[in-house]
Amino acid sequence: MQDMPKQRKIRAELEGLRAIAAILVAIYHIWFNRVSGGVDVFFVVSGFLITTSLLSMYKRNGKILYFSYVVKLLKRLIPTAWVIGIITFLASLVLLPLFTRYQVLSEFLASAFYFQNWRLAIDAVDYLAQNNDASPYQHFWALSIQFQFYLLWLILFFVAVSLRKLLKIDMKKILIATISIVIAASLTYSIYLTSVNQPVAYYHTFTRVWEFGIGGILSLVIHRITVKKPIAWVMGWAGLIGLLSGGILFQVSDVFPGYAALWPVLSAVFIIIAGNHAERFSAYKVLSWKPFVKFGGISYAFYLWHWPLLIFYYAYFDVENVSILNGLAIMVIAAILAYLTIALIEKPIRTAEIPVWKTAGAILAFSSILLISTQLYQNNVLEQKEAEDVSGSIEIAAEDTDLVENEEPVVVPSNPGALIKAYSDDLQGDQPFDAGFLPRLDNASQDRADIYPDSCILGNKATDPRVCEYGDVENYTKTISLVGGSHAAHWHPMLMEAMKDENIRIKTYLKGNCRFTTKVESKYTECNDWFANVTQLLIEDKPDLIFSVGDAGKGDDHFDVVPEGFIDAWELFDSHDIPLFLVRDTPWYSQSVLKCINDNVENPEECKEDRDEVIRDPSPMSLIETFPDNVTTMDLTDYFCDEEYCYYVVGNVITHFDSNHLTATFSRTLAPIMKDKVMEALGETSTVTDTDESDLPISES
Repeated sequence: MQDMPKQRKIRAELEGLRAIAAILVAIYHIWFNRVSGGVDVFFVVSGFLITTSLLSMYKRNGKILYFSYVVKLLKRLIPTAWVIGIITFLASLVLLPLFTRYQVLSEFLASAFYFQNWRLAIDAVDYLAQNNDASPYQHFWALSIQFQFYLLWLILFFVAVSLRKLLKIDMKKILIATISIVIAASLTYSIYLTSVNQPVAYYHTFTRVWEFGIGGILSLVIHRITVKKPIAWVMGWAGLIGLLSGGILFQVSDVFPGYAALWPVLSAVFIIIAGNHAERFSAYKVLSWKPFVKFGGISYAFYLWHWPLLIFYYAYFDVENVSILNGLAIMVIAAILAYLTIALIEKPIRTAEIPVWKTAGAILAFSSILLISTQLYQNNVLEQKEAEDVSGSIEIAAEDTDLVENEEPVVVPSNPGALIKAYSDDLQGDQPFDAGFLPRLDNASQDRADIYPDSCILGNKATDPRVCEYGDVENYTKTISLVGGSHAAHWHPMLMEAMKDENIRIKTYLKGNCRFTTKVESKYTECNDWFANVTQLLIEDKPDLIFSVGDAGKGDDHFDVVPEGFIDAWELFDSHDIPLFLVRDTPWYSQSVLKCINDNVENPEECKEDRDEVIRDPSPMSLIETFPDNVTTMDLTDYFCDEEYCYYVVGNVITHFDSNHLTATFSRTLAPIMKDKVMEALGETSTVTDTDESDLPISES
């Protein structure tokens, strides 16, 4: 990565150290599918160089030119990062599946504006994002942390300069004291957070600051450190061997940063302290080897290029592993592109004599162009009004019901979804549809219930319920409470569609990974406290109906059952006279629905799974001998599956946006099928007493 700005006197071994770190990162990414700790070395070197640079500025000018420093920093960082980022985005449109475009666009912006680490940290605790494909921007997390560190270091120097003026103490002493405090706090927090939430800790800025701080402290005290040549020789090799072996000894992606990051950090410290002792066969001789020094100059761009090339290789050849020769080719191409990027873009811009204010203006202008163009792309290409499209199909299907019953000819709407059963025995339709399936692949991954953009479903370790209200929130006559996890949440669009013309309020009590049960026997033990809190609120609020999922789906030995805790929860609410509407869990598939459809876009009927591999027959809910009096149940499996298969596309609508969560579009098409039974459970007038396949008019084939 780029270290800004460089010292005027370049230490050759630092360039070699950056080269080795960058090569290690690429090797471990390409062939071992793990990380090496090389990024941590970059952080130490960055801390060393920026501390030296800022202290030199203070000594020269008697102050820190903060605005000028940030602008010059961006002048050197942005051209390479943005050029590679834009080229990567354009290549993604050609090489990556359509359903990844929202994710790629989001991560491109997060990377361009240096908050990709927080974007990934949020994904790490976002239940629905945990299955995201690795994006070509994932490696930008390190650059984001590095830039955030630079800003934090400017604040630290501002504090140090202020204390220097106030206390009249030597600047170095103040810096050593303040940086030491930062290191202690950051390392302590890093060890703690890694132990309780390693995925978030990995991308968290403050869990990494201590690594930069170690480099900063080293730059302040290294002139005082005297090491005998034999000891320096041993330290140099110990550091280099430690650097090379860290990725082998530790599964970095499981235990970093925390205490494990001390290994690469101390390896870098040993190398820097060993310095330029150039005895025969010393580590310095290796690190100061001219090819390594030259490569160190392009290591920043090499790091940025190698990862998207790897991701594109996976996508283009549809493989999960890379051969030795192809991996070497990726590294060579990355090195060539890195050299060209530095020579043709980064260096000319960096050396151009442009006033600071003009540089700042140019950065602001390009930032505006980037934001506006990406927003236009999202609004005009990715987003579409599919809700209105499918609502039209739903209304047509409802109007056609009488015609089908009377055997009068009807035209099947373009996207009936589950309502295809009103027209055909074939869940995918007897005849080709006039329009393409919905949602479109390029935005299908975002076709989710409104509760997600509204932040109405809890994540992480939170246990205090978050309650949101939908539907008629002012003149409502009845209230439905939607309770449970993400598999309850995907019924929200159905309820909204079904109740849109009714005076019904819909309140949500949702948390990812949690179910409607009094006892959670899994790693998500926080769900016990969450459900206890929700139970208390529901008993106090006493809704007219609780809507939830009545079993734990997924066809393996531990799922597609009704656990004892579910029944206990039903009986609890029965004792408080609160009715329940329990729907059977929807199919869980063995792969990404969108990936299969993307690979079979001309014949999506190929995307299906054997029914007996996906669900159990009979339904686990149907085997319960006695339900509490307050329970109404409904099984919609036959709207996903026929006797042999369960389908990824039903009635020209994609059913799932991953392997097990319904698209909002398909959920809405179930509204007419479920509405009467839900209304009946609410105590409202209903013309249908039991909605299943037999209640829908089916055309004769």
